[in-house]
Amino acid sequence: MNVEKHNFDKRKTINIIIADDHTIFLEGIKVLISSKYINVVANCKNGQEVLDFLKEQEVDLVISDINMPVIDGITLVKKITKLYPKTKTMMLSMYEERHIINKAIKAGANGYMSKNAGKKDILNAIENCMKGEKVTFKRQSAFTQKSIQNTNKSIKEISLTNRERQILKLITQEATNTDISLSLNISKRTVEAHKKNIFLKLGAKNTIGLIKIALKSKLLKI
Repeated sequence: MNVEKHNFDKRKTINIIIADDHTIFLEGIKVLISSKYINVVANCKNGQEVLDFLKEQEVDLVISDINMPVIDGITLVKKITKLYPKTKTMMLSMYEERHIINKAIKAGANGYMSKNAGKKDILNAIENCMKGEKVTFKRQSAFTQKSIQNTNKSIKEISLTNRERQILKLITQEATNTDISLSLNISKRTVEAHKKNIFLKLGAKNTIGLIKIALKSKLLKI
């Protein structure tokens, strides 16, 4: 898809920060969207690096992942919305669950795109975000801004990988990170990453809440 075919303001270059803790993904997105109309001014590994950059130079748009160390994407969006209201934000994440999209939009994000989206969709999202529109990827395009903000958690769609389901089951058996690591033959760091994903996907704040939501969503059987 040729960027020049999009209706970007030809009088102004869009300055963008990309935030993601995976270097290969950062470089890939930069190459994908860069043009004479889109200038990626910084690649950041976490939300704190973004905020540090914004203290020196404000930009038009921040494209951020959700799961990042130090300051995560949702917290970052809240801070940018408060401190730099002229800067627009768009989430670019692997998560496609409704309640996570809802959480990002409520935090102030102007858009939410899946990492499975193609170049054309990402460029369209950037263009529409700069117009002040609320943007979500095609699979969620039927949602209006109002319906996104009012999504009922009781009917949210939850999708866990087989590994995440294994870990969820072990959590309910009061297994520690070390226990899970030994049981599944994976590192403790990998266990921690999976647990973080599970809590985020289910929208739980603690283990008790996690189990309640898992039971209600029929991810666990009693």
